[in-house]
Amino acid sequence: MLTRVPVKRRAGSWIARLTTFAACLAGCASHRELDIQSDPPGASVRIDEKLVGKTPLKSEFEAFGTRRVTLYLEGFRAWSRDVELKAPWYAWFPFDLFSEVLIPVGWHYQKNLRVTLEPEKGPVTAPDLEKVLEEAEALRKAGPEGPRTKKAAEPPQ
Repeated sequence: MLTRVPVKRRAGSWIARLTTFAACLAGCASHRELDIQSDPPGASVRIDEKLVGKTPLKSEFEAFGTRRVTLYLEGFRAWSRDVELKAPWYAWFPFDLFSEVLIPVGWHYQKNLRVTLEPEKGPVTAPDLEKVLEEAEALRKAGPEGPRTKKAAEPPQ
């Protein structure tokens, strides 16, 4: 008959397992958020040409860099800008290895963007619309190098 011999577990082994488990749960502990507010609220928001919601909006992001933010609201001019999400010191290499992986302390980065939309100043007139349509047609017909200007199209004398 076999008897079970009790095995003494080491305390260090238990602590190492618990630490590994906690690190797996924590993962990337930094929280990155873009907070967009508009006056008036309710504008549709596009980030990098992707519709993400309406203002007021809090949108999480993974990587720092430049994003194209565009706001649209009926009766107001569209607002579009490149917004730089600049990395704080703890997100620079090699600090990010410690702050996000080895010792995740839960950093919180928030970029606030406040936009005042301008009301439209009346309906679009026919001459304005014709000019826009002409420019759109020129862009449509242009190749990958883009439309040529009138001066570039004329042969040199």
